Amino acid sequence: MKFITAIFLLMFSLHSEARWLDVSGKVLYLVTYANTNTILVTLDQQGSDVSECSSKDTFAISRGLDPEARSRMYSLLLAAKVSDTPVVISFNEVGNCESWSSTQNVYRKITRLR
Repeated sequence: MKFITAIFLLMFSLHSEARWLDVSGKVLYLVTYANTNTILVTLDQQGSDVSECSSKDTFAISRGLDPEARSRMYSLLLAAKVSDTPVVISFNEVGNCESWSSTQNVYRKITRLR
């Protein structure tokens, strides 16, 4: 019984859970790419580094999101850019990078906008 309990505890102690990181800032650049269906966002503040993602200052609205969700995020960022209002971008601390062309793990994917 102690062996089963030890295995059970070991399984949960090895499990690491990624958490969201936030960065707040004003939108400097908002670029859309038709060939990749990806929207890139650069803020006036850099977020925490995600070691797997090579870009340290640009975030991506992923092409893997539902088109309606992508449109809502783009609209919010465009309104923030025009009104010069800060936004809060949330992204995962581990992984969750958007590839670019043949290069894997380039931009940090936006998980949530406020």
